[in-house]
This record gives sequence, C-alpha cells and structure tokens, in this order.
Amino acid sequence: MQSYAVDWTEWLVHRVFFWESDDAKRGRILRTLHHATVYALGTLIIVSHTIYPAFWLQTFLFGVCILIWIQHMLTHGCVASKVEQKLIKDQSSFLDPFLELYGIEASEPSKQGILMLGSSLVVFLMSLEWVARVAHKVIPFVSAQLQAVSSIAHIPLVTSSQ
Repeated sequence: MQSYAVDWTEWLVHRVFFWESDDAKRGRILRTLHHATVYALGTLIIVSHTIYPAFWLQTFLFGVCILIWIQHMLTHGCVASKVEQKLIKDQSSFLDPFLELYGIEASEPSKQGILMLGSSLVVFLMSLEWVARVAHKVIPFVSAQLQAVSSIAHIPLVTSSQ
C-alpha cells in the first residue's frame, strides 16, 4: 500500500509540475505546499475553536483530519513527506524543526511513530468535541419530539424539573 501510494503520488507530482524538469526542485515545491497546507489546517482548527466556532467548519476540518489520519495509518507515515524525501534525496521531515527545538534525536521509524501518535491524538480530541457538539444539538431536538409525541398519545412524561 505504501509503495503504491508513494509511486502514484510521485507520478502525480511529475504531471502537475510538468514545467519543472529537476526532481529536487519539484520536491522543494511539494515540500513548500505540504508545509503550507499543514500550517493552514492548524490555523483553521484554531480559528474554528476561537473566532468562528461554526459546527459546519469543525465538521469539515474533522473530516479532513480523519482522512489524513487514515492515510498516515495505512502508509505508516505521510505520503507527501516520503515523496519529498525521494525527490530531494534527503531524510528531512515535517517534524525535524520541532525535534531540533527540543533537542530530540529520532530515527526514521521513531519519526513515523511520533507522526502517527500526533495525528491520532488530534483525531481523538476532535472526535470527542464533535460528539459533544452533536449531542448538544440532538438532545433538545429529541426532547421536543418526545414531548410532542407524548402530548398526542396522552403519555405523562417525568421530567427532571418535577
């Protein structure tokens, strides 16, 4: 699965960046777009929890994070990073600046594990929040429907306010 995804993505990069003949330059373009996308996603997650806490935006971002998490789990890391490394012929990854900041030496399998753990944590926390938001929206709706049905069927309801 991993080699198929990396080969297919590399083929796509060659087709999309057709004007660039040097693989290293294609890899640097891909790395720039990859990093920009990750930072934009992180910024949107922060915005969706602070400035604009719309349910539709959080649901969309949750879906995107789930797709990324599935890709990380199926391919044991990020396909975009693997294609970048293959084209540029280096072992630099998205995590390297953060690992260097804290002085952590990590091998390639450790970096993949950190990446999968981090994406799993993000998806877990976002899923908890999403379930809470859904429950917050569904409970009043179900209560109203239950009250409507009970009044029509003449069934007395025991409420917590009694």
